[in-house]
Amino acid sequence: MDSTPPEPPRLPTVEERDAAKKLVVPVAGVGQTGKGELPQQPKPAAPVTRKRPPTAKLKPGDLVCGECGEGNAPTRKFCSRCGTSLADAEVVKTPWWRKLLPKGGAKVRKTGDRPKGTRQGQSKFAETAGAVFRATRRVVSILLLIATIAYGVSSQFRGWVNERALGAKQWVEELVLPQYDPVSPIAVKATAALPDHPGEAAVDGNTKSYWAAPGNSKPILILTYDRPVDLEKAIVRAGAQDGFQSMHRPRRLHLVFDTGRTADVELKDQPDPQEISFENGQGARSVEIHVIDVFKSVKGTDLAFTEIEMFIRR
Repeated sequence: MDSTPPEPPRLPTVEERDAAKKLVVPVAGVGQTGKGELPQQPKPAAPVTRKRPPTAKLKPGDLVCGECGEGNAPTRKFCSRCGTSLADAEVVKTPWWRKLLPKGGAKVRKTGDRPKGTRQGQSKFAETAGAVFRATRRVVSILLLIATIAYGVSSQFRGWVNERALGAKQWVEELVLPQYDPVSPIAVKATAALPDHPGEAAVDGNTKSYWAAPGNSKPILILTYDRPVDLEKAIVRAGAQDGFQSMHRPRRLHLVFDTGRTADVELKDQPDPQEISFENGQGARSVEIHVIDVFKSVKGTDLAFTEIEMFIRR
């Protein structure tokens, strides 16, 4: 057996190494990096999320994810389906008609707040009244909502409402600012009168004529109507218009209606027409006008009464 050790491996010569390098052909773009750069791992592509219908019916106040379209509770910060931030999410609005309905449900109070009232010790009547009130309020709200929709849709219903509203407006105007119409008597009688100045002159509508009575009498003018009337106002012209200071003028009138009721009226000492109001004239067919006091004249002794016109409510 040969015990001679093997020869060590021979290193290639310079010529052999140069020849080996010439056999290697570099591939463009592979294994080449810029100066000072390290090769990078390719980044994984971001997953594409498509909008889908929400898994539950959207409610007012819900936050709608802009990436996947899922509805989220108002308290969430990130989408429950895709995890996207809800900072810019769209909020589901409350329908306008729901704002008309009364709010229900339990009231949320802050920590430490106390309710102003308590149901302890409250009577059954109070509880029942409160429940009835709440139910009535809901019914009225629903009826108003239905009426509003019907008013906008139905021209017939709109015309009916407008007609009733106009009638209500006229009723309020008559109540606040009532209108009056004059009423003329069918017969006039005076218990005392001077020649050429009869009692009829006080109701003829002519301001140049007047009723005159002797100053020592307590004259009464009686007006009779063809039907029962509700007398409420009168316009009075006292004295003689062509010589106001030359004769006495009525100062206080006492009205006696055929219904048995009476009224007293105070007048001013002026030639201009005066509007007076009185009560108890409802349903009267006649009225007696008693002159019980006068403004005295410094010249004459007789009483002059130019005009009195009665009015009824329209």
